[in-house]
Amino acid sequence: MAPIIRICRRYSLALLLLCAAPSLAAPEPGDLYWDAQRLELAGQGGAALKSYAKLLARSPDSEAAASNLLAAAVREGSFDDALTAIRTGQKAQSADSDAPLMVFVDAFRRKKWAEASAAVADLEAKHDFAFMAPMLNGWLNVAQGRASGFSVSQLMSGGLTAYYGDDQLVYFDLAEGNIAQGKLRLRNFRGYDEPHGRFLAGHAMGEFARSGDQEFASALGRQIGLEQGNYATSKITAEIGLAMMFARLAIALDEQKQPQNALYFARLGQWIAPTSDAAKLSLAELLQRQGLNEKSAAMLKTVTPNSPFWFQSVVNQTQLADTPDLAVAIAKTALDTQPQSAHLKLLYAQRLEQASKRELAIPVYRSLLDKDITEGGGSIRAMHLMLLASALDASGDWGGAQKALEEALVLAPKNAQVLNYLGYSLLERRIDVKRGFKLVSRAYELSPQSAAITDSLGWAHFLRGEIDIAIPLLEAAVKSAIGDVAINEHLGDAYWSAGRKSEARFAWRAAAVAAEGQVSERLVQKIDFGWTKETAAP
Repeated sequence: MAPIIRICRRYSLALLLLCAAPSLAAPEPGDLYWDAQRLELAGQGGAALKSYAKLLARSPDSEAAASNLLAAAVREGSFDDALTAIRTGQKAQSADSDAPLMVFVDAFRRKKWAEASAAVADLEAKHDFAFMAPMLNGWLNVAQGRASGFSVSQLMSGGLTAYYGDDQLVYFDLAEGNIAQGKLRLRNFRGYDEPHGRFLAGHAMGEFARSGDQEFASALGRQIGLEQGNYATSKITAEIGLAMMFARLAIALDEQKQPQNALYFARLGQWIAPTSDAAKLSLAELLQRQGLNEKSAAMLKTVTPNSPFWFQSVVNQTQLADTPDLAVAIAKTALDTQPQSAHLKLLYAQRLEQASKRELAIPVYRSLLDKDITEGGGSIRAMHLMLLASALDASGDWGGAQKALEEALVLAPKNAQVLNYLGYSLLERRIDVKRGFKLVSRAYELSPQSAAITDSLGWAHFLRGEIDIAIPLLEAAVKSAIGDVAINEHLGDAYWSAGRKSEARFAWRAAAVAAEGQVSERLVQKIDFGWTKETAAP
């Protein structure tokens, strides 16, 4: 995790709203303030923004009015109103503010390089974000057709630059045409599992494809789970580099539980590169986490299908859907756009299952098996077979499900998930407890940290009558998955068999919290009357 960015040391305009309560006191007892508040509460953000703008025009010396307008402008995405709030606020307070960030973005958009450079100097001299100065200046140089000047020595000079500049080095290399150096840095990059690493790989794929290195472009895609060929070919520009810097800071701030600060920086990234799909996605994800779902969905819809970030945008759109059927429709529309996409087929099938349309999902899963997918020692095909098995199993076709699982096991004999799924299914149905025990034991050897697999092994020991061995395993599983219904029920049954009846009822009550349907009814019976063969966990 990135170090904490402390930004509330000064009560500067650009961040005053972000460090204060959601609504500052009304700068005057006029109707405009209260109208704006009422409109905000009613979800009419655009109308509220207009009221705040009128309020600031009426009270240009009020920091509170400027801050309220800036907060609304950030939420609504109005650059012009945000800039008005900044510039008006600068006149109303001391020069010691974080306004240079907005001033920089404004000057950069207008290609007023001297103004942008002056804003960086102001930021560097006075404010908490001075560590950004080498990167800002580097992109100013690139924008003007010069060498960035950003170097490893600046990265290693200490301070926050060392934490936030590693991916910037790659962006600079690729923007300046230093493809070989960029490739070397990417080979040593360790942040692909982080959002900024995902964005970096997505952009770099396009650059290497443009340079003719399709092999490395595909390798980068695999690092972040993208399908071959799903990448943009547009060149990395100064605007994109800056947008990704702001996006990375936004992500770090969000991880540090500073959602409003995060949104502010995400907006800066969008404003400086309004066509960047990565900036749009970063902003949309922040909007979603803050409950601004309509704004998030609208932003996601602007990500283009040829983008390496399009699939994630579709996933996020389905998550925002009001109903399972709408999520299905979104996934189907995307699949119609790219009908050969395995990722979109998977998404579509999963959304069908969530909409209780399992019978429609099964042929989609089968279609994934039409191609002989054997990468990773058969692991991809094995995964598809497991998903098919799950759908068949849930639809009542255990014979078909077992056949799929047996094939998956042949393809991936060391896959802990396959071993556990098949093994536990055999235990659950009491078909072949001996073989089921062997399979889940092997799964546990491969993945002892998995709560589900630990539960399977504990339950296998329980079914063998080895209660003393079962209980510690089931207890460990519960610690890793406290609210899991099945694991808590298993532990309760084991406690009861060991004569620990009070503890058994405690575990059953924990399971009952989230249980539904027949499982809930079974748990109530056990809590009230104790364990019987009829109420035993499957």
